Amino acid sequence: MSWEEEEKERGWTRREWVKLSITAGTLGTIGGLGGLVTGQILPPPVKFNGEIREEIVYTKWPTPDPRAWWNPRQGQPVRVSHFGEWQGATGVWRGLFVEGRWVPGTGFPCLIIRIKREAQYFEFPSEEGLPVPLPEGFSLFFDDPDLDPDNGGTRIVVLFDRCVHLCCFPGWHMVTDPKPGRDYDAYGADPPTWQQFGQDPVYCVCHASQYDPMLLIVDVNPKNRRRYVGAQRVHGPATRALPLIPVRVQGEVLVGGMPDPAWYIYC
Repeated sequence: MSWEEEEKERGWTRREWVKLSITAGTLGTIGGLGGLVTGQILPPPVKFNGEIREEIVYTKWPTPDPRAWWNPRQGQPVRVSHFGEWQGATGVWRGLFVEGRWVPGTGFPCLIIRIKREAQYFEFPSEEGLPVPLPEGFSLFFDDPDLDPDNGGTRIVVLFDRCVHLCCFPGWHMVTDPKPGRDYDAYGADPPTWQQFGQDPVYCVCHASQYDPMLLIVDVNPKNRRRYVGAQRVHGPATRALPLIPVRVQGEVLVGGMPDPAWYIYC
């Protein structure tokens, strides 16, 4: 029996999800030094005291850039009312908290992005087209027509912040030197964030991959052949979509949901 068949047969326990979460955070710290080598041996299981939280909390941008408006909120829950249109922030989902404080380097790094709420250019798969059913109460994105109605409402997409190319950290409107490439036709792409609204897509400055959070598609993780939902790749050496993290809102706070751990296993 293959690894994938065994995995399907036995399912995933909460303990395994916790281990995956801690490993992802540990590798995220290493990856910040320049990416990972494919096939790198994972660190041994981590022993800890504390709790894994499903709510998404802010993480600090590593430099005092004034555009990082969320830096003073590091470790605090991400609230949907915090975001203006096209604003984004860095955060972490399933982070480890000890004595009420987030432990840096733990959890799944993520990008929280408020996109324009409109119907003409935003694309996403139907519920029937999803690879797996979403956890109960969760959606592919947050959507509320009554929050900031003067701008047509609020729509927020949360993405796993690990580039599918070499596991570097993509960003949203923070690093623009060198500037993102605009030769989208060469990649068969037509990203509405740029073409229609003049906003840079998600940009991984390390190797120039770009992903459009307004184009949510079903793609395949080549590491395990699992189908997943992500933001379409529109430029650069990446060959597939950046995985999405389903969300729900609890008292204005964004909470992440695990549709299938295999969506996020590739670093």
